[in-house]
Amino acid sequence: MSNIDWSKLRKAADIKAEADAARLAPLIAAESEWVEQERQFVAEQLEAIEDGEEVPGTEREWRDYRILVRAWKAGADGYPDSSLRPARPS
Repeated sequence: MSNIDWSKLRKAADIKAEADAARLAPLIAAESEWVEQERQFVAEQLEAIEDGEEVPGTEREWRDYRILVRAWKAGADGYPDSSLRPARPS
């Protein structure tokens, strides 16, 4: 008879995955906040274009950028590295 509870055994891969998740959690939170702020900024830029104001980029560029911003989430290439975020139209 063994006094080891094998159901509580943790594998090295599980431990590494937990450590990676803990390390990435603050980065993911920051990127989620950036996405929400950027979506609001894009909405303001599109509204300015509709009102005839001069803004950098075209309506199409801002709409394409909005698509890229929405796609900036887990699974996107480079996510959550903030240096690889989509770039605003200029």
